[in-house]
Amino acid sequence: MNTPLQVDKPVRENDGLNIDPKRILYQAARYWYLIVLSVLAGLFIAFAINRYATRIYEVKASIIVKETQEASSGDFLYNNPLVKFYRNYLNELYIIKSIPLMEQTVKELSFDKTFYRIGNLLTSEVYKSLPLNVDITKNGNARSLYFRFEIVSESEFDIFYEHNHEDHTARKRFNEPVSINGMEFQLQAKGDVKDLVGELYAFSWRPSVNVGESYSSRISAEWAEEGAGVINLSLKGPQAQKEIDFINALIENYQQYDLNNKNMIATNTISFIDDQLKNISDSLRKSERQLEVFKNQNIVTDLNSEALRLYQKIEGLEIQKTDLTLRDNYYTYLDNYISQSDNSLDQVILPTSVGITDPVLTALISQMIKIQTDIKLLVRTEKLEHPLIADGRKRIQELKNDILESVRNQKSVDKIKLDFLNKGIKEVEVQLNRLPVAERQLVNIKRNYALLENLYVFLLQRRAEAGISRAANTTDIMMVNPPRAYGPISPSPARNYLVGLSGGLVLPLIIFVLLEMSNTRIQSREDIENITSIPFIGGVGHKRINENLEVFTKPKSAISESFRALRSNLHYFLEGREKGVFLVSSSISGEGKTFTSINLASVFALSGKKTLIIGADMRKPRIYTDFKLDNHIGLSNYLAGLAEFEEVVQKTEFENLCLVSGGPVPPNPSELILSKRMEAFLQQARTQFDFIFIDSPPLVLVTDAFVLSALTDHTLFIVRQNYTPKALLQTIDDFYTAGKIRKISFVLNDIYKSGPGYGYGYGYGYGYGYGYGYGYGLRKKRSGGYYEE
Repeated sequence: MNTPLQVDKPVRENDGLNIDPKRILYQAARYWYLIVLSVLAGLFIAFAINRYATRIYEVKASIIVKETQEASSGDFLYNNPLVKFYRNYLNELYIIKSIPLMEQTVKELSFDKTFYRIGNLLTSEVYKSLPLNVDITKNGNARSLYFRFEIVSESEFDIFYEHNHEDHTARKRFNEPVSINGMEFQLQAKGDVKDLVGELYAFSWRPSVNVGESYSSRISAEWAEEGAGVINLSLKGPQAQKEIDFINALIENYQQYDLNNKNMIATNTISFIDDQLKNISDSLRKSERQLEVFKNQNIVTDLNSEALRLYQKIEGLEIQKTDLTLRDNYYTYLDNYISQSDNSLDQVILPTSVGITDPVLTALISQMIKIQTDIKLLVRTEKLEHPLIADGRKRIQELKNDILESVRNQKSVDKIKLDFLNKGIKEVEVQLNRLPVAERQLVNIKRNYALLENLYVFLLQRRAEAGISRAANTTDIMMVNPPRAYGPISPSPARNYLVGLSGGLVLPLIIFVLLEMSNTRIQSREDIENITSIPFIGGVGHKRINENLEVFTKPKSAISESFRALRSNLHYFLEGREKGVFLVSSSISGEGKTFTSINLASVFALSGKKTLIIGADMRKPRIYTDFKLDNHIGLSNYLAGLAEFEEVVQKTEFENLCLVSGGPVPPNPSELILSKRMEAFLQQARTQFDFIFIDSPPLVLVTDAFVLSALTDHTLFIVRQNYTPKALLQTIDDFYTAGKIRKISFVLNDIYKSGPGYGYGYGYGYGYGYGYGYGYGLRKKRSGGYYEE
């Protein structure tokens, strides 16, 4: 019967995580030099970062976005929608960070090209301080260009680049064409390069749109506060002056964009009027020549009073009809233009361009133009499903519906007016037909000429107004605080040193905690108490020499004293009896149960008690070797009925101490332990000895110890520091809780280091409120018989 016990349960900790703060602090104190080294390493890393990390600067600027453009001088421009816009402030943040504006700024500043100085430890960007330029004559649709070069003389340089995953080197002259991966360029010397000889540099080129995207993600644009039209801009980078130049150029481009947006309507109006003037000019010149020919060929060159009256009357009606016709033509144009979805809505002509005064319609069209312009910019920057784009398109559709409804209403009203004018014109024409032929012809010619002249003058006036409006426009974007560099903001020496110091202190502690959490073996009495409810009786220190008879060879050693303390504590479990049988076992081999059995029995023998040691581990009998006795006859012989009690008991060289070895290894040790002769053997041993110590096989490996524990007064379970798995103690606790082992206590063996939870302190508690204990060294007594540092 030697089936091993199965241990497959996780370790149970009463306090949750397997962490002992005292032990962690002890480890920190014991390995203080590691913490010091860690702190020094952290401070050194912080120093290296502060010394060699690239400096990052922050550039800040502020601009103000006015809500409207102030009215220009001149009554005819006051509140004219050509010069007045209402802003969607939410869009302004997206516009100023838009990719088109960024790309335009990058192109103007040539920021798609970058030079670097390559040092021994650092590679840093060079801005405006090199008398060099790279003129790219052909990019070949390349997506990037990078090469290193070393100036070897005032006229030559060595270039290093990669082609087809291979490194190449070539010597070139300044201004000489160079071709790399389909790109052609020239490295130009724009000044004296004598001081640069021997220096190693690098050049990088990226498409301006990619650089613009990078700047768009790096730049920050935020409203200074709610309700204010001030935008705060900030940009971080390694070159403060470069970021200052970029923000300055970006603001200028933003201002120009705003001005172009405001001038767009006036520009479109001027273009439209110029086309109309061109057509009318031809008709006007033709009518003028016709009038001159008539006057040269006819005696009648002027109108009599009646003809003049009719002429003036029909001229007035024709002027009104022309105005209504112009309005109708514009409404038809506007209806067709807006109804066609493929037209660019920001190119539509405003009503004021043709002299139509309709504040509602003008406001609707102006708002639609502004939203369409913003959407065009956002589409190039954001995804199509961006909420601002979707909302803008929805709003445009609403405005288009409102515009079309207003146009159709106005056309209906104008049609009524036009019908009335046509009726009046017909009545006057009937009267004209009564005039002489010559006068009637003169009236018609002058009538046509006057209409064309009035329309021409009217268009010239509108063109002049649009030109004045465009010239009077100013941007609504004003710089409040010009770009200014702050920093460097990174690296931060104080912060880095603080992080290095903190990291140097915390990292070792984290390692100690992780080691403590990952530790699966018993380290101290606290580990035992956290896992089990079995009493702890004491501990034994580390044995430095290969000698099991420690009590006899070194009677004054700390280990010997610890066994004497255990002897005193064991008296408690005897409940006043002067004799007792103790089983000494462990979970696995190598935990020191034989060493404990020998020395604990020895201290009882030295106290004058007749003591017997029984080597019950018949599978691996070796206890006899420590007393230099033989194993020819032993417990296995007695249990097998091959020897009597007196034959197997051997006297040792020490007074009051006898030994029963395991004897020859039997084929059935478990069956022999279960036999009645084992019980009879112990009964006879009780009559001849005061104290009996049974050195049994490991409890978890075989079940012999279970049988023996039922025949003894108390079981001492040996746990070895940093050796016994915690999971095995949980198994023993399960046995104890289930009642399979009743009288048991733990002994911590091989305590190698003193500190929290270590040392040679002993004690136990059994629920009676008192106990015994001994302490040595720097330990002090605790209530209940336990001892601590």
